[in-house]
Amino acid sequence: MKLGTNFFRSQTPSHMTLSQLVMVAIVVVTSAALLVVDNSGNSNGNSNANTDNAMNFVEVSTLSAMPFISANDSMTTNWFCPGVPANDETILSSLVISNASEADISATVTLLSLDQTPVVNAVSIPARSHITLDARGGITSPFVSAVVEIVGSQGSVEQIVRHPAGDAVVLCATQPGTDWYFADGFTGADSIEQIVMTNPYVDATVVDITFVTADGERSPEQLQGFVLPANSVVALSMDQQGARNEPILAVSIHASSGRLVAGRVQHYLGQGRLGFSMSLGASAMSTQWWFSNGEKIGGNTENLVIYNPSSRDRSLSVVFVNGSDSANSIEPLLITAPAHRVITIDTGTIQGLPVGRYGIIVSTNDQDMGDSLGIVVEQVINRRDGNTVGTSVVLGAPQNSGSTMWSAPSGVTASEDALQIMNTTSIEATVSVLQVGPAGAVVLGGLESLILPAGGVLSIGVPPGLPSAQIIVQASVAVVVQRLLLRGNDLIGRSAVLALPHLPSANNFLSESTP
Repeated sequence: MKLGTNFFRSQTPSHMTLSQLVMVAIVVVTSAALLVVDNSGNSNGNSNANTDNAMNFVEVSTLSAMPFISANDSMTTNWFCPGVPANDETILSSLVISNASEADISATVTLLSLDQTPVVNAVSIPARSHITLDARGGITSPFVSAVVEIVGSQGSVEQIVRHPAGDAVVLCATQPGTDWYFADGFTGADSIEQIVMTNPYVDATVVDITFVTADGERSPEQLQGFVLPANSVVALSMDQQGARNEPILAVSIHASSGRLVAGRVQHYLGQGRLGFSMSLGASAMSTQWWFSNGEKIGGNTENLVIYNPSSRDRSLSVVFVNGSDSANSIEPLLITAPAHRVITIDTGTIQGLPVGRYGIIVSTNDQDMGDSLGIVVEQVINRRDGNTVGTSVVLGAPQNSGSTMWSAPSGVTASEDALQIMNTTSIEATVSVLQVGPAGAVVLGGLESLILPAGGVLSIGVPPGLPSAQIIVQASVAVVVQRLLLRGNDLIGRSAVLALPHLPSANNFLSESTP
């Protein structure tokens, strides 16, 4: 096995079997699923925290490291999109607002930039439909981000960037946060990495930014006490902050005053990576990360990038499952993640890992399972065709995100591997795929009550000619759903992004997941 910076492997204890480790993971993910919503509307502790269009920010008392669709009835929901490039005419961007309900909904879309007054527009989304908007809204600025306030029923929002080097679907946050993390980062071969930070409030937000390279942790003076002006979007090019030509580059952002939303833009230009990606950061550490699409296929390479931002070393278990005896024969990896460092696991060097697709669970083994002991994990896959490579990066699903229902607001692209689903429980599941249209949510032909083994993974294709519309995945138990999307421009490979879980989920609890 190829080891990363300060990485070492311990011996697997003989008393702990793989099935036991998987069950420990299932217990943790299911017992942490219930989220409590506080509709106080005060997101950063300031009495004047609302923007000029009177947004009421939904708060979650138990932090989720990823966005979600609330299963609770709510008349108002808010979505915070991480921003799109807006000064390059070769890059096209859009916002997709989906309404799967039986009633029309209205939304207020506020576009923020660095040096212009926020642009506010009101839109209506008919029942069982979606609308697509220009994410730039005619604003010329390095980046433009959007805040979408939906009134009337449940809706969902995603951001799409169409770049000459590859398209990306980007999740929008459901709440600003005080902390944001990015495990993977890359500026090798003069690749471009930008951290895009949005302050949606009428008061300035003050942040401290730290990054980690192969040489260790750095906290440049110019990034401490860094001010994000009110109602603004600020992008930092990491090569200009002392991180040029770095193959390892994790980033932590902490707001000492206010809150923000953070995303990462990557344009890969060589040294094994090619393409474009954009993603929302993790708004919290987690003690578990789930990946529904591990793959050992052809000449692909897969790496797990693990970032430990805390001040204590962490003992970790890495488990590979696909619901079959071949995957269950793989011994878990027991590793240590050093404090304030990044380690990389090349899964291609793991002896006995079967060819094909599998699920991955990365868990901390610390007795105290509090958020302070968490880590951040991203998966990097380079898919190769001859001398050409397509790079995708995806953040895992955190410990409290397993759900019986997942949504893809902007839909999926037709391919044999469009949806990758992992069963997070120890019992067999059934899975159905639906699409929202004029008749409501209708099951796609041949995609009803598919069998998903306990701890297994399922790859689902969708047929060509499928209309662009919201996709819903329903399961009998808690699952994790990831999308693999065509990159556009006839580029090889796939881009990757999670779907959105509906939380809380009725089947997310321990009684349902215990054998």
